[in-house]
Amino acid sequence: MTTERDLHPMANQIPIEEALKLVQFKQVNGSWCVENVECDVKGDVDGHVYGNVEGNVKGNLEGNLEGDVYGNVGDVYGNVGDVWGNVLGSVEGTINGRKWQFIETPKEKLKRLIYEGADKDQQLEANNQLEESDD
Repeated sequence: MTTERDLHPMANQIPIEEALKLVQFKQVNGSWCVENVECDVKGDVDGHVYGNVEGNVKGNLEGNLEGDVYGNVGDVYGNVGDVWGNVLGSVEGTINGRKWQFIETPKEKLKRLIYEGADKDQQLEANNQLEESDD
């Protein structure tokens, strides 16, 4: 069904006054750029963001993040600075120049051996290691 609004495409455009409540612009070195966005962006940003994103990014970052992330991060392909939190997946590469490797604590080893149904000698050895450790 065709409506009156469909016949007049200009009626589907936002009035400039309303648009300026959502997005502010600034001229830098003769070029116009977006200075602030006060609404959701439902599309691609084909340029740089020189400011904070206070909300979620549900897409890919194809470039560098020169700042901090306060929240969760999906997969990272590239270099990472410090991590204050948990890595819930694998690490392919190095940490501080050293190859990453999983080190099983005595407590984790004993739990694993019990879960796997290891023989009593293996469990006893793991239990002794646990008692000798600070774990």
